Amino acid sequence: MTFKDLLEQFSFDEIAPAFKTLWQRNAPEQAARLDMEGWRKIYHSIQEIKPVHSPYYIRLGYRWEGCIPMVDMNCSVYAKEDNALCYPLSNHSHWAESVGMEIVIGEDVKIAPKELVAGLLWEITYYGGTEAMSNENQERFFNRSRNANK
Repeated sequence: MTFKDLLEQFSFDEIAPAFKTLWQRNAPEQAARLDMEGWRKIYHSIQEIKPVHSPYYIRLGYRWEGCIPMVDMNCSVYAKEDNALCYPLSNHSHWAESVGMEIVIGEDVKIAPKELVAGLLWEITYYGGTEAMSNENQERFFNRSRNANK
């Protein structure tokens, strides 16, 4: 199953409760001010992304709730060729590739598909609600070039 498969399976309204819960658990101050209509638009724009083939896959090692920091190595990008850990999904700069990635869930991880989609939305948009905004913010935060993880 790919991220795109999950995006096509659920509407924003179906994942919204799980998405709100993530915010309430991990960023309660911001959760009170969530613009759910804005997030609906972001979700729809991600649903519209045409996936591209990727030499990577997404591995969920454990759930997002309570992660310290809020995004860490629980949801990461791995190389298909050698199963090497690359970086957190939040740092992947090419969203069409992210959307096309297969998802592997750790054996001990108990997560409903709607919760998984909500978590992947949380992860992919962690640094910004669009690919351009995310990459720009990561450049600023990490002082890295746009093509750092091609």
